[in-house]
This record gives sequence, structure tokens and C-alpha cells, in this order.
Amino acid sequence: MSSTEKIAIAAHLHVLLRRKTGRVTDTEWMATNMEYAAEIVRFSREKAAEDGHIDLGVWADRLEEIMATPDARHRVPLVRMMADAVKERATGAHAAAAPSSAGDQQSARSVNTEEEVYPESGFIESTFGSIFGDSETHRHKERRDPNAPRYVKGLR
Repeated sequence: MSSTEKIAIAAHLHVLLRRKTGRVTDTEWMATNMEYAAEIVRFSREKAAEDGHIDLGVWADRLEEIMATPDARHRVPLVRMMADAVKERATGAHAAAAPSSAGDQQSARSVNTEEEVYPESGFIESTFGSIFGDSETHRHKERRDPNAPRYVKGLR
């Protein structure tokens, strides 16, 4: 179960305990610490039996059940997985190779800074395709007249 579900059940039990017994609990601690959750379950069942609060027993059972189930595996976002794979491919290929030779140095493609590639622009050409083996070199951009106005449809 997710931590969100654990916190939701712990919060519901917290409210019931506060209203029915006056007991104040720590919701986040209850959702993360097994010993604390077990003690709250024990206390809730005890109060449910003493005072006849059936809902305390039901929510104590839910908390015990959810704390017994293992946490769901943390999912890594696809963007992070791809970035890690690209980094691994870039560093892994060079690290696994024999000591670098002149041929390796020539085949490696350096990424120029934006001043070297497009000095008149505030932006750099994307090199994302080059990471995945795109053989296309940087496109040549026509030089812009430095005296030409830099407006988009009349807006400054």
C-alpha cells in the first residue's frame, strides 16, 4: 500500500481516538513506525471493548492490515530513467573501452558552447539528438543583420 493510504487510515483513526477517548496521536508517526502503530491498534481495541466504540475496532483492524502489507515499490519517473540510461550509455561506453586512443578522441563529438555556435542568439541549438547517435551535425543558421529590428509582430 502507498504511504498516502497509510496516512489516510492513521488520520481517520486519530480523529476517532481524539473524539471518543481524548487521546491525541501522531498521524505521520503512526503511518511509518510499526511499534507505534501496534500500540495505537492495541489501545484502540481496548477502548472499543471497554466503551463500546465499534468503529474504533474497525479502524484499528484497517491500520493493522495496512501496516502488515509491504510498501509499494517506488516508481521512478520515465524522464529520470531515460536520463540515467543516457548518462550510463555515455559514461559506460567510454569507461568500458580500452585506454583512449587517437581514433576514440576523433570519434567523440564535443558540444560547443552557444557563443561558438550561435554568437548572435541567446539560445543554443539542441544537442539532444546527438546523445542518441543522431549523425546530423549542427544546422547552420543564417547570420542575422545586427541592425535589423528584433520584434515579433510589432511587439517589443
